[in-house]
Amino acid sequence: MKKTYHVPVLILGRQTLFLLMCLFLFSAHASAEVVEKYKQGMHVVMTGTGSAFPDPQRAGASVAVIVDGTILQFDFGRGVMENMMLADINPLDVDYVFFTHHHFDHIASYDYFVISAWIGARQKPVRVFGAPGTQQMHDGAVNKMHASDYEFVQFITENWPPSINLKPTKEPPFQVNDVMPGVIIDTEKFKVTAVSTPHYPSKDKLSLGYRVDTKYGSVVISGDTGPSKALTELAMNADLLIHELVKPDPGMLKGGKFASKDFQKDAKRDFNKSQSKRPQTGHTSPSDLGKLANAANVKRLVAYHLAPYSSVDKAIEMVELYTGPRPGPHIWAEMTHAVKKYYRGPFVLAEDGMIFTISN
Repeated sequence: MKKTYHVPVLILGRQTLFLLMCLFLFSAHASAEVVEKYKQGMHVVMTGTGSAFPDPQRAGASVAVIVDGTILQFDFGRGVMENMMLADINPLDVDYVFFTHHHFDHIASYDYFVISAWIGARQKPVRVFGAPGTQQMHDGAVNKMHASDYEFVQFITENWPPSINLKPTKEPPFQVNDVMPGVIIDTEKFKVTAVSTPHYPSKDKLSLGYRVDTKYGSVVISGDTGPSKALTELAMNADLLIHELVKPDPGMLKGGKFASKDFQKDAKRDFNKSQSKRPQTGHTSPSDLGKLANAANVKRLVAYHLAPYSSVDKAIEMVELYTGPRPGPHIWAEMTHAVKKYYRGPFVLAEDGMIFTISN
């Protein structure tokens, strides 16, 4: 059946919450219900569309998929919880977390989420999935980075006012699982499948792309990756492909690492073979993304993990080592043209807060 997509008004604001504010605000709504507009159907919320560098106009690359009120959060970049709230999602209501990989820009707000969900008196465990190293990352956040906060929450729990029945659990309410490619979880509402993607330069590290299948349709989230047959096959006939697009085609930049011939040459290599003497992380150019989307016959393509090419001055300055002199906003038109040269379907450069609804 034909699917319809709706993109509501762009959300551009930002909010900052402090730990004690979370304690006050979240504890009053520990059993909050998902708002009405998300209770039925399949909705995809762009909770972050930026890259590894700070960008006041984009949070870290992350996506929420909501299926009949169940919230699946893919990655937890900086600013994600604030963007959730702006999209009428209470972070306490997140049911599942899936990590594409463990680079800092995809996990930056996870530790904050763990502690704030805990002090917010979340009762039902959040189920967390990711490649090997996810359990280690979680344990490190709780027992090392936030060791003092762990003691703090234990203290306030032990000294909780007896007049208030609801209080934080004794331990953080999380169930964390290291997983490998394959079917990660299959429920009555949805099935999540993962494939290995070519992002890390070493085979010792695993990055994952995910597909969510439901009765309403299908969504694929790439995470960071170079072009790959596995992801193309995963995305076959998907209703929505959300794919990274952090670097331009050759010639679009006047300098910086992304414009270097070595970097572009390495981007073309087969990451399953050791053809390059200089290891390189995998990313996808506009032309390669257009070819991938066309080969996979996806119904709609959304690009995220976008660099601050046209952000505020200091964000652009900070990334110049990679992008060279200010490329200007025209680069978005060049990227779009390169994608559309190979892919004829609907294409969107994502912005934080965009919502796509998939329905029969």
